[in-house]
Amino acid sequence: MPEFFQSPNHPAKITTTVNQPALLDQYKNDHWATHWGIQALSLSTELVVLELPYKEIQLNQPNGVVHGGILASCMHDAALLLAAETYDIEPVEAELLDQQISYIGSTRDQTITISARFSRKARRFAFINADIKDEQNRLIANAQLCFRINQGAQANSKTGHYQAPSPLLLPSDDNHPMTDERFGKTLMERSGLEITHLKPLITQLRMPLDERYKDFRGQISNGVILHMADTAGVLGPVISESTAKGGATVDFKISFCEPTFDEALLTTSHCISKSNGLMFSKIEVHGENTKRLKAFGTQTFLLA
Repeated sequence: MPEFFQSPNHPAKITTTVNQPALLDQYKNDHWATHWGIQALSLSTELVVLELPYKEIQLNQPNGVVHGGILASCMHDAALLLAAETYDIEPVEAELLDQQISYIGSTRDQTITISARFSRKARRFAFINADIKDEQNRLIANAQLCFRINQGAQANSKTGHYQAPSPLLLPSDDNHPMTDERFGKTLMERSGLEITHLKPLITQLRMPLDERYKDFRGQISNGVILHMADTAGVLGPVISESTAKGGATVDFKISFCEPTFDEALLTTSHCISKSNGLMFSKIEVHGENTKRLKAFGTQTFLLA
């Protein structure tokens, strides 16, 4: 059994046993998690603990803090491992339906600990709470996630009456200078994601097809989508206000429609409302070629 220990200056952690579950060995092959340095510490049917040692590439900008999309990725992975272990299913059979994230604080220069526990276990659905704490045991972020358990069944997706925007790929002419400077350059260097459209209140990012974006299930990591969506939801609002020095994501929710395996992705964000420094955006993620809706959500961003 894993053993808990608590020190005055560090959050509760769990030591790993000699015989680590096979699921943790699989997770070591997750390209997206490995890129950022996410590590699995322990796994049981009640609790999963990961950690993220600090690396400079995790920062949203050179003098910034750890990117909110990376924090969201960590919480997603902890919850996915918990669902797969508890329901005794293949990880691909745990289908994420939605993830809602609240950012309470920020972090840099520290190792952070990510924990995932059940809020409720049902036969076909898993409701999981995940949180992130720093070395001082301060809460940095938390998330509520809902997975559908497709045990022995193949998940099917239908688009219903939804129709993708036309054109889906927005023009790149007259983009804001930040596209090729500062943030755009940093984004490309650290994640390989490119800004295809950047104008006040409207942003589009592109994820090229590359092995680095795949998780240990062989599909495009949901963490990539979370990272893209969080980034897209920030850029448009920031450049829309000439006096803005930055800001912070307050709340962020994404619903997932279907997995992606071998297709580039486009993430588009439209800021639809502004109120006393708060910017409210809607976000959609599409397959570049199929134009199928992969995920959609909303973000609340506070300008500083």
